[in-house]
Amino acid sequence: MDQLIWPAWPLPLGALLPVALALVLTALVGEAGRRIGLPRVSGYVLAGIVLGPLALGWFDANDLASYRLVVDFTIALILFELGLRLDLRWLITNRWVVAASAGEMALTFALTFGALWAVGTGPRVALAVAAIAVGTSPVILMHVTNELRAAGPTTDRLLALCALNVTVSLILLKLLVGVLHGTHAGWQLALLHPLYLLLGSALAGALIAAAYLGLRKIVDPTSEQGLAALIALLLAALALLSALRLPTQLAPIIAGAFIKWRDPRPHLWPQQVGTVGGVLVIVTFMLSGAAVSAGELFAGAGVGLLAILVRALAKLGGAMAFGPVSGLDLRKSLALGVGLMPLSILALLQAEDVRLLYPEFGDRLLPIVVAMAVVLGLLGPIATRRALIRVREHRRGEHS
Repeated sequence: MDQLIWPAWPLPLGALLPVALALVLTALVGEAGRRIGLPRVSGYVLAGIVLGPLALGWFDANDLASYRLVVDFTIALILFELGLRLDLRWLITNRWVVAASAGEMALTFALTFGALWAVGTGPRVALAVAAIAVGTSPVILMHVTNELRAAGPTTDRLLALCALNVTVSLILLKLLVGVLHGTHAGWQLALLHPLYLLLGSALAGALIAAAYLGLRKIVDPTSEQGLAALIALLLAALALLSALRLPTQLAPIIAGAFIKWRDPRPHLWPQQVGTVGGVLVIVTFMLSGAAVSAGELFAGAGVGLLAILVRALAKLGGAMAFGPVSGLDLRKSLALGVGLMPLSILALLQAEDVRLLYPEFGDRLLPIVVAMAVVLGLLGPIATRRALIRVREHRRGEHS
């Protein structure tokens, strides 16, 4: 009886207290970063690395797997919002923006592949890293632009190119996985599986968009009920995508773009999503450190740093070469290239997903991506922030 009414000793605190302390610590590091003039998200990345196996060891890869649904939901939410900002009509009438994006991505892919192949990583690892290098972190870009309340031609192109980069990066990596299927299971699977992933994601995106547009007629999307409906819709979509073994990242961004196509001025993002999304972003970066171990970081440091250097040159060169034809002057083109630098949790998840399918190949790929994500997760937000401030597209008087 006494055991039921009096607390046991030591106190059985379970897993909640460490998670709560980690959440507070991550938020405080982000705020400390803001006070010394850094983006909060750089502090979140730093806190995640410190909390992971690299330092304190509060989280490890098993925790990342346990909370994968939270991370996937956060990224889906961010990609859905990014898709809502991707105006396909604007891209059709501004084809040079698409051409500039294609040029920048092609240069990034080709130079990264060439550099890694030249140092002996093997063509498939070089192709996989090049595919991931094409992408830009949507979580970091959305967080930094929202924090600065940035607006203007450079910001518009930055978000549009980020959406295109993420989409193309995911597709390129799926095609490469198809090649791996071909090596292990024949060409039929090599062709059919990527086709299934792409068509399935497009169809799922269209269904999510149709469901969202239908829900919007029933509930006010700016109300609490609208928030609940949106969260339920994305959770149901993630459950269905996972059950169908479809990627959970492509469909949300496609859905957002479809909605933007149907309604050029959706402007229906519930205010509450900003608060919920902010907490989820902190949690996601807190957990992302679980993917960073000392062994993998140092094993991939040399090649990773080479990939970072080449990727930076390619992004800057592509933006500088193709930016002016899309309507930006050289200063804003340079800012666009710098702004595309961030790479973080999505890149880690891409590499981790490949490792689940092909462990030996993934063990060679993941250390390089870990090194890239750590450096560009810490420094990328600073670069993006400075670039947007440099071209004066942040809110006047805002320096936080």
